Amino acid sequence: MGGFSVAEEKDIKKDEIDITEKAQYLLKYGVLGLILLAVLCAGAMYLIHSGKSTMTVYDAKVESQLVGVKSKAAGKVTELLVEDGAKVEAGQVIARVAVNVTEEDIKQLEQTVELSQKNLEQLKQGQTVTVPSYSGGGYNPAAQQNLASAEARMQRMNELFEMGAISAMKRDEAAAEYAAAQAAASQSSAPAASYRTMTQPTDPKIIEQAELQLKQAQAALNNAKQDSQATEIVAPVAGTLYYTDVKVDSEVKPGQTIVRIGDAGNLWLEARITADQAEKVRLGQYASYEVGGHELSGAVQEIQEPAEDDQAAGQNTEPKEDSTAKDDRLVVKISVPMDLSFDLRPGVKAVVKFALDS
Repeated sequence: MGGFSVAEEKDIKKDEIDITEKAQYLLKYGVLGLILLAVLCAGAMYLIHSGKSTMTVYDAKVESQLVGVKSKAAGKVTELLVEDGAKVEAGQVIARVAVNVTEEDIKQLEQTVELSQKNLEQLKQGQTVTVPSYSGGGYNPAAQQNLASAEARMQRMNELFEMGAISAMKRDEAAAEYAAAQAAASQSSAPAASYRTMTQPTDPKIIEQAELQLKQAQAALNNAKQDSQATEIVAPVAGTLYYTDVKVDSEVKPGQTIVRIGDAGNLWLEARITADQAEKVRLGQYASYEVGGHELSGAVQEIQEPAEDDQAAGQNTEPKEDSTAKDDRLVVKISVPMDLSFDLRPGVKAVVKFALDS
C-alpha cells in the first residue's frame, strides 16, 4: 500500500478491525443499556405509584350540563331528524315544526296595525264637533193675549155644547182656533237656531291608550312573522341529544322543550361516595378513572350533598329504579381533560381510583 512496508500494512489493518469491533460492541450493548435503563425507570415509577394506596369507586359516570331546546311557536312536529342519544353539532337541524300561523293571520294583523295607526293619527288631530247657536225669540204679548182669548172661548163653547145650546161644529171651530193661537204663540217665542263646526283636542289619556294599542298590534304582527319562520329546531350547542316525550305529529306550544342536549363543552365525571369514603377525599385530590375503554385522570373539583332533584339542577341523569329511595351518598365532581381524541358522551359509566395520601 503506497510507501508502507508489509509490517506497517498489517498493523493498519489490525487497527481498523479493532475499531470496527469496538463500534459494533458499543452499538450492541449501548442499545441494550438504554432499554434496560428505561425498564428500570418504568419499574421505579411503578413502584413509586404502586406504593401509594388508592380507593376505588365503581358508581361513577360522565355528566354534562343539559341545554333545553324549545319550540319558538305553536304547531305540529313533522320531522325528527336525529335519533335519541345521538351526537349533534351546534347549528344542526334537529326537528321541523309546521307552525299554526297562516298568511291570512298575518294579513289580518297587518290590517289591525293599519287601523290602529289611523286611529292614533285622528285622535292626535282632535275631534270635530257641530255646536248649535241660538239667536232671536222672546216673549210676544199680542200672541199670548190671543192665546188666552182663544182658550177662554174654547172652554165656553165646550160648556154650551154640553148644555146642548150649540152644535158640535161650533165647538170644533173654537178648538181649532185655540190650537192655531197656541202654535202662533210658541213660534213667536222660540229662538232661531244656527250651527257651527269646531275642533276639540283629545284627552291625553285617550291618546296614550291608542299608542299602547298600536304597539301591541305591531308586537303581535312581529311575533306572528317570526313564528311563521320558526319551522326548524336547531341545536344551540354540540353534545348528546335526549328527546322529551315529543314525537312526530305531537302538538307543541311556544316555549315547550323539544329536546335536551348534554353540552359536550361542559363535561365532568361524577362519583357517589359514602360518608366514610368522603373522609378520604379532598378538593384538588388526584383521581384516575377508566371510561369508555380509555384511561383518564383529573382532579376533584367539588364535593356536595346529593341534590333532591338532579334534573332541576340541569344535569343529565337517568331515572332511578326506585324513585322513592333517597340516595344519601355525597357527590364528587372530577374534571375531564379537554380536547379528547375520542367522543365522550354523558351517561357513560366509569370506575374511579382516588390516590390516597400515604
